[in-house]
Amino acid sequence: MSYSHKAKTAAGAEIQPPKAPPMTRSRSQVATAYAPGALFTFEGGLGACLAIPDQQERQTPADISKETAEQIHLRVREVWQNWFNRASTGGTDKHAALPGQCLDLMLLREGRYHAPSPSRFELVDPLQMGYVPAPLAFVCNVCQRFRSFTSVKAAADGLSGLAGEPCGATGPEHTGKCRWRQLDVVFIHWSGAWEPPSPGRWEWRASTEKRPGQLHEPMGRCWCGSEKFYLRDNSPRIGQWFFQCDAGHKDGDSWIQNDPVTTELLGDQGTARPPRWRRMEPISYRASAVFYPHTEQFVVFSKEQSSLLRLLQEGKHQELAAFVAERYGMGAVVPTAQSMLETLRAGGEQHRHKVQDYESIALMLSNPLMQANPDMARMLEKSLEDKAQDWRNTPGLIPVDREIPPLLLSQAQLRAEFGSRYDPFTLAVEHEALNRSKLSATAGLEGRAPFVRFNHLDKDLSPSTEALRTEQQQATTRLMGLLGMAEIGLIREFDLCRFTHGFTRMSSEPLIEKNDSGQAVHYPVRLNLFPTLGNGKRPVYVVTQANEAIYVRLRPELVYAWLKGVGVGDLPEWDPAGPLKFGAHLLQLARPFGKYFSELHPGPASTYRYVYTLLHTYAHVFMKSISEYSGLDLGSLSEYLFPADMAFVVYRNGTTMDLGNLSALWRNFNNIFLEHLLASKTLMCGSGSLCDTNPHKPGACPDCVMVPETSCLASNQLLSRAVLRGGPAPREDKDHQGQEIPGFLDMAHAHAAA
Repeated sequence: MSYSHKAKTAAGAEIQPPKAPPMTRSRSQVATAYAPGALFTFEGGLGACLAIPDQQERQTPADISKETAEQIHLRVREVWQNWFNRASTGGTDKHAALPGQCLDLMLLREGRYHAPSPSRFELVDPLQMGYVPAPLAFVCNVCQRFRSFTSVKAAADGLSGLAGEPCGATGPEHTGKCRWRQLDVVFIHWSGAWEPPSPGRWEWRASTEKRPGQLHEPMGRCWCGSEKFYLRDNSPRIGQWFFQCDAGHKDGDSWIQNDPVTTELLGDQGTARPPRWRRMEPISYRASAVFYPHTEQFVVFSKEQSSLLRLLQEGKHQELAAFVAERYGMGAVVPTAQSMLETLRAGGEQHRHKVQDYESIALMLSNPLMQANPDMARMLEKSLEDKAQDWRNTPGLIPVDREIPPLLLSQAQLRAEFGSRYDPFTLAVEHEALNRSKLSATAGLEGRAPFVRFNHLDKDLSPSTEALRTEQQQATTRLMGLLGMAEIGLIREFDLCRFTHGFTRMSSEPLIEKNDSGQAVHYPVRLNLFPTLGNGKRPVYVVTQANEAIYVRLRPELVYAWLKGVGVGDLPEWDPAGPLKFGAHLLQLARPFGKYFSELHPGPASTYRYVYTLLHTYAHVFMKSISEYSGLDLGSLSEYLFPADMAFVVYRNGTTMDLGNLSALWRNFNNIFLEHLLASKTLMCGSGSLCDTNPHKPGACPDCVMVPETSCLASNQLLSRAVLRGGPAPREDKDHQGQEIPGFLDMAHAHAAA
């Protein structure tokens, strides 16, 4: 449907129509709720509008680095591929999903997903958005007369002409003119298309030997020739409204419209498939199902971390697995004493004394007289072993060769199945980037460190005296032990990038379930790109932020002990004192639950799922507690999880000025806040035991640990208060259904008491 209208002068010159007015909102709102394709009303609810790309000749480019732009393109290609793979499974054995029903046609080539060149996209700073009135369908409140228009100018001219016509209502109380209102109902389809209500339907004229098939738009007239219609909207159910012509004819007792996009895609196949494939659904344009913007986010990599960014590129599975193996202590080949001696000899004069000491002891041990003195021989052997172990433990002295474990490499090759937001390998690399830029960075000249541990305060967060500082830090360390934390602190600027790349309708997931002749069928939901800008490129709306955040890392030995107490079946043997980190096991045990949780079904007790549930629940409890003490609304907070590092970040989510609420929280309440996390009422449900006894949501409901969907990273899945305080096992744990599991905080308390 077109909303532009171009006219010409008598000389034939084209008259440019007035441009759509721009709408100014916050950058986050423009990039999501008011992104192109959204139907909305302004304050007061008067008049529906459709958001369209801003019509300025030049867009304001996103103020981001080359590395961040590369991250966006890497992430979005992965998202599109995952969406296509999942949506392609829709349909039935007899009627499979077509590629064009899964993805925007720009992302397809020869029926397969094909990533376009980054040059075809514009990374835009969402400062403002255009809009036009829509839908251009009107009905009289009195006589139910219906009128629709194809352009804004036609609607303006047509409505002014209708204003003078008498109303067709009968009765003395209904005399006068029609009182027109914009119809607040539209037809939508999971293809991403929407249509204003209109008499008639989109149909396909089948191809013949003489002509190809063709899509035909609604006729707009009755079979009797009448073009005057009334909308009979007396039923409270929108689906039972219908059009009636001036002569009293109607097309059935239901409101039916076909989707033009699907009708054209199916072509001649359309009549062979059930009508449900093409049927649009009437719905109020105020409903959330009318428009789902699709956003992604990631930790920003600096220029100095380009080597980390390269690990996430396509085809870098070997390099990524090698990095992870080194990062988590996997696959180390223990060097022999002879190989270390050769390395030290090659090192030159600086290592000569080490080689001489070792060889002199070895010479003594080889003396035949040592056979008569076994105690001395054992002492010399122990001395050689100690020297070799000391060489191995000296950082940088002996290069360590690593062999990539085959299971780790196969896991890295299956990254696409996890989805970028939940891919443990991507998150491990992002955590390393965060560690290098923030967690391990030193304080600046002004004494403000990028990351301040609450048990090692900098000058800015410290109390007024050194005595108070020491006392507070000691109390914090004690509370950290009770809470099972290895680290907790303030990140002053948590650099995050969020971008919106497309939209869907009716569902935010790749498949939507509908009933077809009594059978449930999963139809493919099409992921659409935004309409082109004036320069012919597709926009991607980018918002960056650098707000305060609280970083928490749990003690891995406590997490391991808790998992043992739970009785997780796939828990491996692990020595906390050894060089191998527990995250190494998590990366090898991780199983994808799907970006859209399509694989999240009850099953055997899983180590990785339990760790994710623990971190996710802990983050939600943190968010609710921060909201109570900081003055920030719960919806203004969000989370980021790093499963392999057993860490999470809770941050202020917004692009407005950061007023330092989280640093103020620690200055004002510090250990009172941590004590609140330990209080029994913090983990109680406001609905009593309702969510504990509900098999669908055990230990999690909106009255306890659930948060708004806009704040939650995982759609309020993998949550249970039981992982913190003990209680009925989560619904994903099939092994312990009907049983109670111990809580992580109980394990931390027991460890602290011991």
